[in-house]
Amino acid sequence: MTHREPGGAGAQARRRPMSAAYRELSELYRTGGATPADGELTDQHVAAYLAARLPATHAASRAVFAELALRRPDWRPASLLDLGAGPAPATWAALESFPDLARVDLVERSTLMIAAGRRLAAERPWAALRAARWHHGGAETPPALEADLTVAAYLLGELPAAARPAALAAWWRVTAGDLVLVDAGTPAGYQRLLAARRALLDAGATITAPCPSDGDCPLPAGDWCHFARRVERSALHRGLKDAERGHEDEKFGYLVASRQAPAHAAGRLLRAPQPRSGHVRLTLCTPGGRRERVVARSQADAYRWARRARWGDPVPHTPADPAPHNPTDPALPPTAPH
Repeated sequence: MTHREPGGAGAQARRRPMSAAYRELSELYRTGGATPADGELTDQHVAAYLAARLPATHAASRAVFAELALRRPDWRPASLLDLGAGPAPATWAALESFPDLARVDLVERSTLMIAAGRRLAAERPWAALRAARWHHGGAETPPALEADLTVAAYLLGELPAAARPAALAAWWRVTAGDLVLVDAGTPAGYQRLLAARRALLDAGATITAPCPSDGDCPLPAGDWCHFARRVERSALHRGLKDAERGHEDEKFGYLVASRQAPAHAAGRLLRAPQPRSGHVRLTLCTPGGRRERVVARSQADAYRWARRARWGDPVPHTPADPAPHNPTDPALPPTAPH
């Protein structure tokens, strides 16, 4: 069935330039190209980004910061540095999970994106965002300041491969607490995050999430670590993508590296749980490697947890379920925080 935008032919004609701009941004996103800089980025590009990419970036970032807050429940970062911020959807997500953030610095190379970010900030509830300092420039060399929490959302893929090691080292130098990286949930995005993980471990970091340990990634060749969040589409969003469905699933990968004490989960769900008649099949990443687990209905509390668990959830540990066939497997808890 052909999608028809609300508002008739006139509205469709008005949206055609924005649709073309969206397709340009989408192609850059898929191929790892950089978002256009000043002189190339247009108002139509910005409008298309706000309608079709900002919701997905915010949803993925929100999931990542919620996991960081879960892993470090007593941490109260006071300062945030958002690199390649765009109009600041990752900052919004950080403030949702860490409302005590008092100083916010955002680095963005597009003046139009900065203007959009400032305009949107006036509509958001956080004083720290309205008072944020915007730095016009590339994120490869961040400002000479230190932040408790640093984020680079969907930025690694915009950098040439040769520039990534130096940029990552610079981002790590300005991070006093945790560094958050978000990337596309594709094999290429996974490889970028895997290279960043190796470099950060070599620099002395511990991996807060998603990994349950600082050991080697246990995934076999051909597999990749990624997660998903459902994003509701507005009418404009559907029109730009010529889509019928009222939602999409944003697939993303992420990495949180820390200078703080380790805060690993006991394990993590690598796939959506698969409910079957009388049992649930789980695919887990554990300190001992990738594990397949079957939770039967007879394991009442664990079964209830598995039935409501979601792809990407951490698996808390309890000594009540020792999994004697493999003592490195994380146990499923009587109750699990969400």
